[in-house]
Amino acid sequence: MTPLAEPLADHGDHGMWGRRYAALFMYGPWSRYGVNAVVAALDPENIADIYLVEKRDAFIPILYRLAEKYDKVLVGVGFTTFQLADEEFLRWIIELNRSKPGNTLIYAGGSHASGDPLGTVTSLGFDAAVIGEAEKTVVELAREYFEGGDPAGVKGVFSIVDGEPFFPGRQEPINLDDYHPFPYWRRLYGPIEITRGCPYGCFYCQVSYLHGFTQRHRSPGRVALYAEIMAQGGLRDIRFITPNGLGYGLRGAERRPRLDALEELFEALRQRVVEKYGARLFYGTFPSEVRPEHLTWEAARLLKKYVANKNIILGAQSGSNRVLRLMRRGHTIEDVYEAVENALRAGFKPDVDFIIGLPGETEEDMKLSVEAMRKLVSMGARIHLHVFLPLPGTPYAYAPPGRMPAWVKKEVSKLIGRGGAYGQWMQQEKLAEKIAELRRRGIILPRRLKIRKPIDSS
Repeated sequence: MTPLAEPLADHGDHGMWGRRYAALFMYGPWSRYGVNAVVAALDPENIADIYLVEKRDAFIPILYRLAEKYDKVLVGVGFTTFQLADEEFLRWIIELNRSKPGNTLIYAGGSHASGDPLGTVTSLGFDAAVIGEAEKTVVELAREYFEGGDPAGVKGVFSIVDGEPFFPGRQEPINLDDYHPFPYWRRLYGPIEITRGCPYGCFYCQVSYLHGFTQRHRSPGRVALYAEIMAQGGLRDIRFITPNGLGYGLRGAERRPRLDALEELFEALRQRVVEKYGARLFYGTFPSEVRPEHLTWEAARLLKKYVANKNIILGAQSGSNRVLRLMRRGHTIEDVYEAVENALRAGFKPDVDFIIGLPGETEEDMKLSVEAMRKLVSMGARIHLHVFLPLPGTPYAYAPPGRMPAWVKKEVSKLIGRGGAYGQWMQQEKLAEKIAELRRRGIILPRRLKIRKPIDSS
């Protein structure tokens, strides 16, 4: 494998190790963690030489080089809806698919492909879109493609067959302990994914609809093993990927965290990496933010015992309990106030997420959010401001783009001026409009489909 795909050396007619096939992945900032998981699943199968490319302008030339040297090349490009809203990236995607060599199969992965498989294949020109978690799907897709089978029949692969949408269904959810989070043998690391799936299904968020409503957790021993591998590789700051940092060990939408499961995880990490290597644990901050109803005083105190981060990130999203119910958040604004008190009491600086412009939000709801922001800032929290984005694959995918009214901008500007708020809400407002424009242009097609499935011949 060429980790960052420097100019390719001549390895003969059949690749580095005499193999006939290659797999090429875009290894950009937005796709890195997902590619790490896919490569960690594909590499041990030993069926293809694997190449990763960081620079977009080098990707197509390297693809052509590989197509000359190998019989077949499987190409994976993962991206988000945010990236697609960049016209330069959009043009690059279309050019990649229009100019691809004949002995390649290009699939799209990531959150956008899962949320809008039809637009990904028909409008952007990909051969296929991988829906949901990709570890098993990409290994099976590679095997079918390289060995002359039927890639369209692989579970998790959406494609067009005989002019019609074709999807044989999702893969069964994987057991995280059966898969590595990253190919550490290639010295490629990242945050350790400890939980996949989310039971809450918030209407603006893609997570539950991408990875399912059932939470699956990597065992404490396995998490500690990968942390130790990272520490042995010279990394001292260990971070974790989870939809809800304090949901570790839970099986459903419970309101109380499993402190025993969390302490077992932290104790395993303390013994394996903190004491032995001087590593630091970052938990409850990106990318392991927490839900407010789970940040009890006992949970805050437990976190303070083990983690190195000074801040903790809480998802409030609205100050209106009506809006929180509408979007299925599963907590109240009162839960947020209590969580902030617990965070401050434990010695954390809480950052609280708010989204403006949510579907169904009235002026009165926005006033409640502004009032909640003021109160939280007066308590000692900072507000992280967002504007609603209608993301494909969510129940709010068809909603109008979020906008922040002028009077709300004036109020939040006061908070920002006092150091009580921050965020990229202005850029997100433009991004929301761009997503709506892509829908109008037919590039994003977030509508429900009657997808033809294969006939069971058994």
